[in-house]
Amino acid sequence: MEFLGPFVRMLESISLPAQIRAIEAGASIAPLVEAVEASGYLDALVPEARGGAGLSLAEGFHLFHALGQFLVPNQVAEAMVARALGDASPEAQRRIGAVVAAAAIAGAGDRILAMTIDYAGQRVQFGKPIARQQAVQQQLAVMAEHVVMARIAAQTGCANGLTPALESAAIAKHGASRAAVHIAAIAHAVHGAIGISEAHDLSLYTRRLYEWRSLHGSESYWSQQLGRARLNSPMINTVDYIRSLC
Repeated sequence: MEFLGPFVRMLESISLPAQIRAIEAGASIAPLVEAVEASGYLDALVPEARGGAGLSLAEGFHLFHALGQFLVPNQVAEAMVARALGDASPEAQRRIGAVVAAAAIAGAGDRILAMTIDYAGQRVQFGKPIARQQAVQQQLAVMAEHVVMARIAAQTGCANGLTPALESAAIAKHGASRAAVHIAAIAHAVHGAIGISEAHDLSLYTRRLYEWRSLHGSESYWSQQLGRARLNSPMINTVDYIRSLC
């Protein structure tokens, strides 16, 4: 993935927490978008025949994951998708939008997990880091499970191209959105009061998790869509139906 390193290094310089806070407070997102535009990455998914890099959505997952890690507002990811799709019906845009949001959740989840592990290793209570407490270790293990679940769900959605089937979009967004709730809750439980402070980056990350959780449909919306698709399927056995989606 030679394309990923330069992208991450660029995000490290243009999407710092202070800059994201400024955008939340009303600053223009234009400089950030212009920087990505100048790098050529807005055309990453555009076919080579149309002047783009021709990356598949499976490869693009790593870009959207990185955008989530650096809390880049969703306009950038949607611009990348719009350039690749061109004109498409609203339902197709919603499905791919849900998959991309799932990848962003996975990226933010990875960063929150790293932040929480680091904090638990440094926060001393009763003479030792709280990371050595069995209850905290258990919370971190459960959190890691949800982070992995979000990543697997998003990668499943990205494996089916720029026009994912309803079932693929549903699996991606339902899985990632459901995981987002648990990731945020455990992170705040471990951080305690400091985590809800405006000055602490955790609150910035968890706000974004909840934003992306509802974007293009929450887990309840997509579970309903998947349920309807199952009822309309001619397959009698639900296990066979689930296997057909993998």
